[in-house]
Amino acid sequence: MNRIGTLGITTAAVAAVLASCGEPQRVLESGTMGTNAEVGDVVLRNVFVQAPGDSSYRPGEDAVVRLAMFSDSDRPDALLGVRSRSAGAVELRSDADCDGSSETVPRIPVPAEGAVGEPGGVDLAYHLRVVDFSEEVQAGTTVPLTFDFENAGEVTVEAMVEAVDDGDVPPPTRCATATGS
Repeated sequence: MNRIGTLGITTAAVAAVLASCGEPQRVLESGTMGTNAEVGDVVLRNVFVQAPGDSSYRPGEDAVVRLAMFSDSDRPDALLGVRSRSAGAVELRSDADCDGSSETVPRIPVPAEGAVGEPGGVDLAYHLRVVDFSEEVQAGTTVPLTFDFENAGEVTVEAMVEAVDDGDVPPPTRCATATGS
């Protein structure tokens, strides 16, 4: 089974666990990383801040946040914004042209009964950028991120500042090829 198929199966299992708890959780099982949360019919999976090149981000620096979003609803939703008390702003970013450079976008669609970041989804190359940290943020700590969705509402996630290990499976961050892989 390819990584995308494995991610889809794992996501369904995580969604079932999250639905029973209702609180953001850090998943410690093999093959996943980051913090998971649920709000309304939207599931946030593997939310993490990429670790800094050295031991910490300093005030004024920016960071990339990776994540995957899924919806169990029969109607579409959209991520309208993200904010953090630890930074000046959080930008929604997308590489809609698949040219390797991302642009700030006003919203990230979450398709009905689908996922953002999977083949056939709306946006295959999205991420967030935390802009202008207001405090020092060390690797191994968390950054509070409050997500605001058009229909699902709002949820705050403590996103771990962590590096991607070879065994971890981060959310998709590249455009699909013509074959859909």
